[in-house]
Amino acid sequence: MDAMEAAKTLAQSSGSIIAVSGAVDIITYGHQVVGAHNGVPMMQKITATGCAVTALIAAFVAVDPLHALEATASAMSIFGIAGEMGTDMANGPASLRMHFIDSLYNLDQASVSARLKITSL
Repeated sequence: MDAMEAAKTLAQSSGSIIAVSGAVDIITYGHQVVGAHNGVPMMQKITATGCAVTALIAAFVAVDPLHALEATASAMSIFGIAGEMGTDMANGPASLRMHFIDSLYNLDQASVSARLKITSL
């Protein structure tokens, strides 16, 4: 079973939205599946990114609980966008962590609109 099928099965059996990070982040509630295509491989080298993106997802869903799938996909993609922007200035994982945090803090609507890549899978 691949990650998408596992996520769909878990979402259907639990009644939850499931997000699986990877080269393309998979977000599903079991019937609909979307992919967030933002991010960079070096983010895997930074500890606590899973905890951080989960906190961002919680904040997005709290703002728009009636559209939790879209909020989750947006949070995953925006997290990835900050990683992309941070990578442009980083020399390795330690500097990526710093630049990622700065990029997340400095995100604006124009940057997000230009980089956001969410598709149906």
